[in-house]
Amino acid sequence: MTGDPKDDHFHVVAFSGSLGSSSSNTGLVRMAARLAPTRLRFEFVDWLRDLPYYDPDLEADLPAVPTKWRSTIRAADAVVIGMPEYNFGPPGLAKNAIDWLTRPTGNHALSGKVVSMMTSGGKGGGTRVQAGLGPIIGYLGNVVVDEPAINIPFGAERIAVDGTTTDLEIEALVALRMEAVLAALVAQRSSVR
Repeated sequence: MTGDPKDDHFHVVAFSGSLGSSSSNTGLVRMAARLAPTRLRFEFVDWLRDLPYYDPDLEADLPAVPTKWRSTIRAADAVVIGMPEYNFGPPGLAKNAIDWLTRPTGNHALSGKVVSMMTSGGKGGGTRVQAGLGPIIGYLGNVVVDEPAINIPFGAERIAVDGTTTDLEIEALVALRMEAVLAALVAQRSSVR
């Protein structure tokens, strides 16, 4: 865990796997920040388009943006992701961001975190991308919080990019998920004391 153990708050890094200017997945992340318990302090990362494609040859002289990305995640207690589903999997932006975090082997930044992924998609709501990525993120040594399930069908029609919605059920699910993230963080902090 990061930060001062006397601090009552937790640092949450949030990002959207979508580049779209009106992305409902970006909206989900912003909604999560708005509805989260006050002990969760959100940092929204919106500069992932600047990450170069992952290339192991760059590890010898790591560029500034991947260095910043790894440092940002290392400093986080939790990661909240709004993840679109493209062709049954994650979009290239998100996959690239995760690839940078899982290297170098044995010293990667995405470990020991509480990770929560939410999806907004078409008819299926993004369930397949969660089923594919969730176990991988857990395998890397993270606590995955995936209840209550948040995979919103036709999310583009229901969630605005600013994190608002007229669907109170979506808001209730997101608020419950953020409570679950807080509970996982509290349990994790207690276990290391």
